[in-house]
Amino acid sequence: MTAFLDDFDPRIPAVSIRDDTARIREDFLVLAAHEIRTPVTSLLLQLQLTKRMSEQEPEKTPAWAAAMLAVFDRQLGRLARLCDDMFQARHGGLAHGAPTREPVDLVGLIREVVATAVAHRPAACGAISVTAEGPVIGWWDRSHLERMAFHLIKNALTFGEGKPISIEVRATRARARLIVRDHGMGIAREDHERIFARFERAVPVERFGGLGLGLYIAHVAARAHGGAIRVESELGRGAVFIVDLPLAPRRPQRVRAARRSSSIPPSSPARARRGRGVGAARAPELPLGAHLKLAQVKQVHQQRLLRPH
Repeated sequence: MTAFLDDFDPRIPAVSIRDDTARIREDFLVLAAHEIRTPVTSLLLQLQLTKRMSEQEPEKTPAWAAAMLAVFDRQLGRLARLCDDMFQARHGGLAHGAPTREPVDLVGLIREVVATAVAHRPAACGAISVTAEGPVIGWWDRSHLERMAFHLIKNALTFGEGKPISIEVRATRARARLIVRDHGMGIAREDHERIFARFERAVPVERFGGLGLGLYIAHVAARAHGGAIRVESELGRGAVFIVDLPLAPRRPQRVRAARRSSSIPPSSPARARRGRGVGAARAPELPLGAHLKLAQVKQVHQQRLLRPH
């Protein structure tokens, strides 16, 4: 029997073509990441062993071999990060779970990421400047911030058209701000929100490669730390990506309420009111008639208790 487009079962829930396509794309990326990651890991181990042997006997290692090892290191590292990005797409941007917080100097981390980015793109040497008044230390997940910073810097290098890139790190009493500024092709206003979604791109695929995941991963990493990321840009006028991060995670509501309660002196009327429970609302005052009625009920109850049986 021939099935026509109009012959459908209303009991079967409709699935949008967009959602189905996105799921197929995610499944393909995860499968591809698994297949690529295995040989890449093996090659990375062999590369590290070869580099260690060449460093132990530098006189036996030709100059051309050392240069080739450096190229292999950059390209294999690029493939490894690409696999990680594919995994991130399936796991909501954080394939390694919730942030594992520790004291991290954001300024030092940014300088390390810049050095890594320049090592993988030697032509960018000298094109990136980092400005900070001093260390900016907060309780963050180092690996998540490294990934976020790497994608922001990589984005600036890709679309900055070879012009200088400036990175600034600031701090207030409670927050840190990371600013990555390029002077390249810019982003249209209507694309400012869209570029932080998965697989979204504001440039043609034929001209620029990539999976459209870098800014999405940066966005998720900022949100996971209680922060936010935004862009200020116009076409032809470069782009400025601004990341705001709390220096410390927010305490749960109950913990904050308990701390406020413990800071009140025991003799304070406020402590007496809170003795019924943290954050408990004060009972409303009863009208005079209700008080009289309650007194009468109590009196009758006492008389019944005293009456001999």
